Amino acid sequence: MSDHGDGSTPAVLELADTGLYLQPTPAGAYYAVGSPEMTPERRLLLVLMSSQSSRRPTMADFCQWTQQRTEQDALAVVFRAQERGWLEGFRQPQGPPPGPLEPIAARTLPALSSSGHGLLADAQGFCIASRGFDSTASDFLAAVSADIASMHERHAAYLADASGTATGAWALVDMAGNSRVGFWPLFIGDHRFVLALGGLPALNHPALVELVWSLTFRYGGPELAATPTPGRQAQ
Repeated sequence: MSDHGDGSTPAVLELADTGLYLQPTPAGAYYAVGSPEMTPERRLLLVLMSSQSSRRPTMADFCQWTQQRTEQDALAVVFRAQERGWLEGFRQPQGPPPGPLEPIAARTLPALSSSGHGLLADAQGFCIASRGFDSTASDFLAAVSADIASMHERHAAYLADASGTATGAWALVDMAGNSRVGFWPLFIGDHRFVLALGGLPALNHPALVELVWSLTFRYGGPELAATPTPGRQAQ
């Protein structure tokens, strides 16, 4: 993406490289599912994860995926996502491996924590996958995850106003205020999950993209399906 213009005239945006397969970065994957509030940038990131493998979008794709009326408005959404470090491109298509969700989650969870402790639970408190925690701790954390996600959803607006940020992370802390286990609600379509991590989180790891992509592909809903657009690639 390139930006042509000076300080006195509106910038004109154009695609600088149409040969790349786009996908979210770890930061982009977290932003995509960190809130149920839909934005053009969030929708773009979710659509990019609604297919089994990454794609080389056309200009028509960007307009459809961002739901913008003009090419410049659609490119502005892509540009903002790029500037915030939410997008990256590869010469070859990427994507999560096929197969059931549970082994994918179990493989990615250890990479997201300094101690290798991780758990993924659904809104009902069912433990989808757990690594590093024993069975008793897993059941407890899955139940706590459901309570935290429900409370966060009820009070999200107040929490954002009070903290000055839209972060959705919660934590169980020790007497010194150090986090023992952190909880991150993940909102995907009509579904809600919670990622629980022991130790220091490592959310800037490619494993987060694999996990969120796998969830979005399965639970994102048909409205996010990246329908192929006929025609040549945008120039």
